[in-house]
Amino acid sequence: MSKDEITLEVATPKGVFTGTFPKTAKVEDVIEAIIIAQGLARGDAFDLVHDGTVLQPKQRPLVSFHLEGTVQLELVATGSGV
Repeated sequence: MSKDEITLEVATPKGVFTGTFPKTAKVEDVIEAIIIAQGLARGDAFDLVHDGTVLQPKQRPLVSFHLEGTVQLELVATGSGV
């Protein structure tokens, strides 16, 4: 892993997703990649949560949240069914 990348360990409704992303990746793009990789419903709304804080707005890059190295996150469904 280079210093320009972040490894994310993300708890999802279908188990843990681990992936490495550029620090400049936008939160919304990371969420989309996790949804595809985990086979989650693409129509559902999800948020990434770090230590109880939702990473918003989703258009911000990961680096703007001061995330570095390996980071544990949660992918939380935010749709009307919650």
